[in-house]
Amino acid sequence: MGEKIALGFHICVDYELVWDVQAVVDAIKRFDIHDSELVMNTQPDNERDLWLCVLAYLKQGTGGEILPETNDVCQQFAAHFDYNVTLGGTAARAAIAIANLGYSSALQLCCFNPVIKKLLPEKIDYYAAKGGTSEIIYPHIILSYHGGARIAANDIDFVTSRENRVMISRDVESLKMRIDEDFWEYTKEAKVFLSSCFSQVLEFEQLKQCMKNAKALFSHFNEDTLVIYEDGHYVKSDYRKYVHRELAPYIDVISMNEDELQDYTGHKISILDPDEVFESIKYCLDNIGVETIIVHSSTWALAYGKLAYRLEKALQGGIDTAATRFRCGDDLNSDNFNETKAIKENEAGARFAEAIVKMDPFRMRCVPCRDLSFVTKPTVVGLGDSFVGGMLPGIAE
Repeated sequence: MGEKIALGFHICVDYELVWDVQAVVDAIKRFDIHDSELVMNTQPDNERDLWLCVLAYLKQGTGGEILPETNDVCQQFAAHFDYNVTLGGTAARAAIAIANLGYSSALQLCCFNPVIKKLLPEKIDYYAAKGGTSEIIYPHIILSYHGGARIAANDIDFVTSRENRVMISRDVESLKMRIDEDFWEYTKEAKVFLSSCFSQVLEFEQLKQCMKNAKALFSHFNEDTLVIYEDGHYVKSDYRKYVHRELAPYIDVISMNEDELQDYTGHKISILDPDEVFESIKYCLDNIGVETIIVHSSTWALAYGKLAYRLEKALQGGIDTAATRFRCGDDLNSDNFNETKAIKENEAGARFAEAIVKMDPFRMRCVPCRDLSFVTKPTVVGLGDSFVGGMLPGIAE
């Protein structure tokens, strides 16, 4: 107890698939899939329909979350790839990232099982919510795909525009998202609290209970505890607005990635066009009802609003932690992090940052990402989680 950094609530077991173009091509042939069938159905009930959705994401070059009807469908999909077993969930992966950099934290877990116990670093002071202990594993399947990969079979023929990831799961523990008010004992000295992953909950009555429990916990926080909510991709968009409405009085900052920003505005945005981005973040800030918004993308990260002036150091820490994971994967450490800080900035991101800050110098901070074009074997899963984790020490110190 007594940690300056606290996080909650999601943790899960991830199967990180090894990218294999041939496995994708084989599936197209095995299921006789054609281009006209590709659709982003985020709740498929069989493996073929899951492949239709995954291929639609690959063709568009975007990331997202898919929640099949059963855990069996997830396991069937994973069986076509080699994979590594790791821990996921935004709060958990963020805590692990900063533990690897030498920072301790307190983490509330929505569930607990033998794999979680084995893989959590010692620097994390964890608390498992009551009723969440189980021997059953419900894996989250992470398909990270490379940019420039040609997918060609039947009448399908496209090249992936960029690296990204698709997440697939039917995790009954995540769907419950247990939150325990007693965790407030661990947050008495917290300077910052990161909350996330309510997008996992699919039943409205369960989501209402999550909001009730979260607000009860948040009500115990010290006045100077900065509360950040990391948004997500919601299968049901009206749930997203409900969560925002319920949590807005309790949170100081809402954070989201570029895909989630576009989902909220309802249209595609050129992330290197300062005017488009500025109008979009103003729209989000006005409608969500929080003081400050953070948006993190592949080329820059920004904070806009009342508290942006406090977050520039945090943005840089987030960018460098995510960049270190991009280069080094799960095994990132403080030496890798220091090496990352010496890498030059992305030129397009630097031009964007300079332009958008000029639009509102008092309420805007923007930091360009590192130029990682030299990395030949990137890790793209967990970059957003590493970003938000990497921000926290800069806020807590």
